[in-house]
Amino acid sequence: MTIPATPRTLPVAVAVLAALAAVAVAVLPWNLEAFASADDFAAAWRRAARFLTAFTAPDLSDEMLARGAGLAAETIAVALLGTASGLLLAYPIALGSSRAVVVGDDPLPPGLRGLLRRLLPQACRLLLDVMRGVPDFAWAILLALFTGNNAVTGTLAIAVSVAGILGKVLGEQWDNIDPQRYAALRSTGAGRLQVFLYGVQPLAGRAMLSFVLMRTECAVRNASVIGVVGGGGLGAGLWDDYSDGSWSRVATILLFMLATTAAADLAANLLRYQLRVDPNHPRAARRRSVAASTWRRAGGTAAVLLLLAGCVWWLRGPLGQVAEQLLRIESSFVLDYFGGLLTPDLAPSTLLAVAAQARVPLALGLLATLAAAGAAGLLAFPASIAFQLEAERFTGEQLPRWRRAVRVLLVVAARGAGLLLRGVPEVAWVVLLAVFCKTGVLPCVLAVALHSTGVLQRVFAETLDNVPYRRLEQVAGTCRPQIYLYGALPEAWRDWKTYVFFQFEVNVRIGVVLGMVGAGGLGDRFQSNLAWRENHRAGSYLLAMVVLTVLIDRLSRRLLLQRRKC
Repeated sequence: MTIPATPRTLPVAVAVLAALAAVAVAVLPWNLEAFASADDFAAAWRRAARFLTAFTAPDLSDEMLARGAGLAAETIAVALLGTASGLLLAYPIALGSSRAVVVGDDPLPPGLRGLLRRLLPQACRLLLDVMRGVPDFAWAILLALFTGNNAVTGTLAIAVSVAGILGKVLGEQWDNIDPQRYAALRSTGAGRLQVFLYGVQPLAGRAMLSFVLMRTECAVRNASVIGVVGGGGLGAGLWDDYSDGSWSRVATILLFMLATTAAADLAANLLRYQLRVDPNHPRAARRRSVAASTWRRAGGTAAVLLLLAGCVWWLRGPLGQVAEQLLRIESSFVLDYFGGLLTPDLAPSTLLAVAAQARVPLALGLLATLAAAGAAGLLAFPASIAFQLEAERFTGEQLPRWRRAVRVLLVVAARGAGLLLRGVPEVAWVVLLAVFCKTGVLPCVLAVALHSTGVLQRVFAETLDNVPYRRLEQVAGTCRPQIYLYGALPEAWRDWKTYVFFQFEVNVRIGVVLGMVGAGGLGDRFQSNLAWRENHRAGSYLLAMVVLTVLIDRLSRRLLLQRRKC
């Protein structure tokens, strides 16, 4: 067969990325204390050895196990209620941000109505940019002054952040539906809202549900560490035990955290596999009758509502305390507090300081994303079910049992490694790595790279597994690497680029968050200014967080990298 030509833009893209990575390495304030001398290196290893030894003997007392189980349940309740609240908040804003809903294909009316319909999507997108541009950790710090350090603070922080992300993606998914697919409905004279309810939304339903499940899983990971800044759950227990130097208890909390996030990951994946769109895929869900599908949806809805009711019941104590506390807060204090944040200090010296600190999350996000993309690309092939366990469907090969067993082990090992990497949240990775490296930029870059590798490995492997086998059969030869390079990879490449760019945006926000736990930069300056009640300067750093998100989002739109799949 003819080997496909290398795209002309590839060498240029590699050169640009290499140059940006070199700049990122140069501008970050690295902390290399652990490598300063042989004695420092030996001391770092001794610290790490003492910490790792705790994992061989974690605190498994009845008291600690009961505490860990309670914190894990609180974490799940925070994540589920935060996601549900975020979805309710995001839905109407997403409707306003969707051009397919607000504008449609009809000509705009003249005058003020037409102008409003043209401006509404931009205004809603800007609101969503603000909501997701401020990380959940920052929202938790802002809200903790009113709601206290408890699980309700974490729930509200995750709800606002999730609303910004869900609103953006839902609006894009609705706009990405081909208008020809609901043209027949429009031809009947249906209005824009009817077209949306009976045309656009049903066509995007699977993708919407898939992304909501993915964000729920991410919310569980975020909820497990948001307690570090006052959001309750496992993060609060982890930070308390880490501050006390109780390594055996830290090990126990980390094991609970891994079990919680891994269970959420597996449950979300199981549900998302049921939403496979391609009916011709060998692992697609079988067709069901209308009655069976209706009962299935009703049962699923009832289960979700019961689960959310259980979460409210579990958090009834913090909810009651927050309600009482909010009633005692004077409105003048709230106006003064948020008024300072909404009127940032725009003096030239402040803007220069903000720009200088913005280099940290940008450079951290870039280095971590590039490293994670390379590692995930290497792990995607061994983690692919299609290429390891079902390759005979498009290669015709016949495997002896021992070789099939080896491939099963390879898939389990690769997917297990990815599950471990993404199952430990970035902040928890920082806690682990800081024992050796101490606090600073180095453990933060490594933490984000490790976690992002697990995230990208999963979506890379899923993209490979979603390639229709008919297309793989068209590649000449029966060599799996050959079919992978010239059949699957070209099909998956666009989605891979989109996922990587999306992960870069996420990692920049994480870089801001990690600034609050040792990396420096925007997060550190925002937190310190807020602690000193310098709200105008804190508002400047908040504005910078939003501007970074908006610039990255607009760049992705410019490069036509909108996220089309979940």
